[in-house]
Amino acid sequence: MAFVQLVDCHTDRLDEMNDLMDKWLERTQGKRTATHSVVGQDRADPHHFVEIVEFPSYDDALRNSNLPETHEIYQQMAALCDEPPRFVDLDVVRDERW
Repeated sequence: MAFVQLVDCHTDRLDEMNDLMDKWLERTQGKRTATHSVVGQDRADPHHFVEIVEFPSYDDALRNSNLPETHEIYQQMAALCDEPPRFVDLDVVRDERW
C-alpha cells in the first residue's frame, strides 16, 4: 500500500531548508526510497511549510528514515525550525490523478 508522510514546520530560513534538501537528494542518490516530494507554503502564514513525501509503502518509508543521511539532515533541518517539525504518517487509501 502506498504511503505518504507530511512534514509540518515553521521557519523563516527557507533558503537554508532548500539547501539541506538538495544536500539530502545528492547524498541519498541510489539509496533513498522516497519517490516524490512537494513543499507548500501557507498563504496565511509565510513561515509555515508542509512537505508531502511519497513512498511505495510504509516499509519503504522506514528504510528511508533509517538512512544515516536522513537522520543527519533531519537534525540540521530541526535546528532551522522555530519548533520541532511535526510528522503525520498516512496510508494512501485513495489516489486520483486528473
